[in-house]
Amino acid sequence: MSGIVPTRPWGGDERSDRPETRLQGIRSDSEVLGRWEVRAAQFRALELAREAFGHTARGSLMALRHRGDIRGLLCLDVPFDDLDAHRRRESTFLALAAADPLLSRIPLVYVMGAAHE
Repeated sequence: MSGIVPTRPWGGDERSDRPETRLQGIRSDSEVLGRWEVRAAQFRALELAREAFGHTARGSLMALRHRGDIRGLLCLDVPFDDLDAHRRRESTFLALAAADPLLSRIPLVYVMGAAHE
């Protein structure tokens, strides 16, 4: 295994002047709370999408930030029959999201796609 997997992430030398590599930094309490807020918003948005589009709507959070003007990118896969019906349902979903106390506080970008059966 020698040479394939270095003993150190920077190439195997034993120099101790390099910082220790970590997969994830230690997060502050505010970062942890911010991430959980986005997760709560994800599940609330999915609940509203199912109300507007039907119970087969699915969603996945593609990106999240613990703070900022936009906190996450949520992809929603929703049933699609025709464009007019989709636009009506989308308008209903967006109105529900705008009126929701959680989603009005945690701004997400919604990407709607046609669900694949």
